[in-house]
Amino acid sequence: MEKSETESEVHIINGELETIFRVLSNPDALKILYRAGQGIENSTHTIEELDLTPKKYYYRLKELMTADLVKKVNGVYRQTAMGRIIYDRFLPAMGKTYDAREELELIVYLEGTELESKVRNLIEDKLEIPHFTDSTNVKAIDNYESMVVDVIDLCDEAEKSILMASNYLDVRVMEAVFRAVNRDITFRIIVGKGSLSSEMQSLRMMLSLSFTKAILNFSTSTVNLKEVLRIAELPYTFCSVDGHRSIIAFSDTLNDSFIVASSIDDRVIGERLTKFFEMIWETGEFHSALEALNALRSN
Repeated sequence: MEKSETESEVHIINGELETIFRVLSNPDALKILYRAGQGIENSTHTIEELDLTPKKYYYRLKELMTADLVKKVNGVYRQTAMGRIIYDRFLPAMGKTYDAREELELIVYLEGTELESKVRNLIEDKLEIPHFTDSTNVKAIDNYESMVVDVIDLCDEAEKSILMASNYLDVRVMEAVFRAVNRDITFRIIVGKGSLSSEMQSLRMMLSLSFTKAILNFSTSTVNLKEVLRIAELPYTFCSVDGHRSIIAFSDTLNDSFIVASSIDDRVIGERLTKFFEMIWETGEFHSALEALNALRSN
C-alpha cells in the first residue's frame, strides 16, 4: 500500500531526513564529512587538522555514523554511498540554489503561464544547478591515495564480481581483493607488464610483511591463479565492480606517475569496460612471477 502525500510529508519531517538535516546543519560535521571522503585513518591527526576538540570531533562523528553518512571500514572512517552523494551533489546544489533564490522567485511568480518553462530553462542553465536525475555519478580523484581508498571501498562493497586491470602493485588493494574472495566474490585481475618491469619494486613488495600476510590469508583458497590472473600491456588502469561501479586512472607514461582518476557509477560504461577487459584478457599470459605465487600457496 502506497503512502499518502500527508504520510510522506510526516516521514520527511519526523523521519530519517530530519536527522540528516540536523546533523548537516553543523559546520564541524560538514568538515568531518568532507575529510571522510578522503578516508580518516588517524583521528588524532584529523582532530588537529580540523582544529576541533576531541569531544566535538567524536560527538559529530558519532552523529554522522548514526545518520548513515559515514562508516568505519577496516579501521578507516569513510563516507557511505549516501554520504558521498549528499556531499558531492546535494550540498553543492543547495548552495547554488540558495545563492540564486531571488532569480528562482521569478519562476514561482510565472508559474502557470506560458513563459514559465522558457524562463525556468534559461535561469537553471545560467545558474548550472545540478539535476540529480540526469547525473552520471562521476567523481574526479586527484591523488593516488584517494584512488586506493575508493578502490578498496569498491572491493569491500562488491556483491558479485570484480574485474581489475592495473599498472600498480598495491598490497592494500590486493588485501581488499582477497577479502572479497573470502566472501565468494568472483574476480579476475590483469597485471600490467609495466608494473613488473622494476625488479626492485617487485622485490620490495615480495619482502613486505603486508604482502606475506595477504598471501598467507589467500593460501587456503581453492582458486586457481591461472584462471584469475594474467599479465598484459595496459593503456591505463581500471576496475569494474558488479558491472556498474568503475574507476579509471591515467598515468604519465614517461615516469609512471599518477595523473588523475575518475569514479563512475554507470552500467553502460561498466559494460564497455567489461568488454575491453575481456579483449585484453584474451591477449594476456600467465607470467613466471605468478607461478611463484602458486608455489607459495601450494606449500
